[in-house]
Amino acid sequence: MGADRIRYFLYLEGRWRWRPTKAMKAVGFMMVPMGKGGPGLDAEGRPKASPADIQRAIALNAEWDRIRRGGEPGAKLDRPMFVTGSVGDCYYRALDLREAERKARGITWTKEQHSRDDWPRAWKWLGPEFGDCDPMTIQPEHFLRLDPKTGAADGLLPRIEEAVSITERHRAVKVWRALWVKMAAMGYCSADADPTLSFRNSAPEPRQASWQRHEVLKRVQRAWRLGYHGLAACMAVGWDSMLSPIDVRTLTPAQCAYDATGVMFKLDRAKTGRAATATLTPWSVAILTAYVKKLGVELAPNAPIFRTRSGSPYSKDTLGDDFRDVRAIFDPADRRQLADMRRSGAIEGDAGGAAVTDQANKMANSVDTNKRLRKTYNPVNAASVRRFDQARLKGAKVLKEKPEEKIEAPALVKILGNS
Repeated sequence: MGADRIRYFLYLEGRWRWRPTKAMKAVGFMMVPMGKGGPGLDAEGRPKASPADIQRAIALNAEWDRIRRGGEPGAKLDRPMFVTGSVGDCYYRALDLREAERKARGITWTKEQHSRDDWPRAWKWLGPEFGDCDPMTIQPEHFLRLDPKTGAADGLLPRIEEAVSITERHRAVKVWRALWVKMAAMGYCSADADPTLSFRNSAPEPRQASWQRHEVLKRVQRAWRLGYHGLAACMAVGWDSMLSPIDVRTLTPAQCAYDATGVMFKLDRAKTGRAATATLTPWSVAILTAYVKKLGVELAPNAPIFRTRSGSPYSKDTLGDDFRDVRAIFDPADRRQLADMRRSGAIEGDAGGAAVTDQANKMANSVDTNKRLRKTYNPVNAASVRRFDQARLKGAKVLKEKPEEKIEAPALVKILGNS
């Protein structure tokens, strides 16, 4: 490269990127992250860009030159080019079909829903490994095998698990299996030849951490006294509503509603899009009211309510950072999360004898029919076990009663008994 520098092709933040200008973005071009480069260095001491990344940058520049000379924009420009029939070719076709299916049903995903989509997240692992491959050439050992030298587990899955978590590994295989079904339907491969069916994809055990009510009250109080007013109100609303952190931090004034009993929020959940009714108690309403008054400004109907001390709307990272600051004051070794408060509310309701269908309505999920959700949000707890003990005692008394002492047998039973 050196004297033959490629336009808009830069080494930024540890990898090569193709960065368009504002004029280019206006017609649909986007930042295109590429490889990390290497081995070896270029004339300027940067990791040497791969031939494939160089060709891709040149192709993007050629497309821009065509458009600025009057040509019409072509296909999506933020995607790599894959050979027809490859895994990558099918992946992007599948993404477009999923989007088309949503549009046909009148569903438009929000930015938050797109950010939580498992497919792009899994593709960060699957794409570099298999994107340019013929699916029928992929073997189980590409995912999982024994290292011939060490005897340890090797392959893509152990690498994912080591780099991130068991959950990430499980997600990657789930997406791969769903993608394989689509590849088979498109004629790319045989439906029964999925290499990942040669091994189990065991799901990680769900989290079991929980909070006690008095612990939450103390942390809300401490957050308020330390000046984390937005965090305190967000925690209080989250505890009473049993919403997930993402749903709480994105609540807006337009979602606030009232009925004869009190205040609530009506919203579509970010993760599932399912309608939710987030009811509050007088305790959380009082904290929320005090917080809104303290803001000193009138919020726009669709503006996020909960904000940092600097006045910015809470993001996933800033909410987590502030919460960890307050949590550490009580116990630096505590690793419980805001999300665990959702489970804690479910445990409280279960211990109090609430019907699981009411819990499903409160949480806006399918915990009443989904066994894994039940395991996630209703772990075994002593109060529930003792409630069952009481039910057993009642059942034992019923079983001791003799039917002939309590009920007069119908005539037909007497006739059959005498036959």
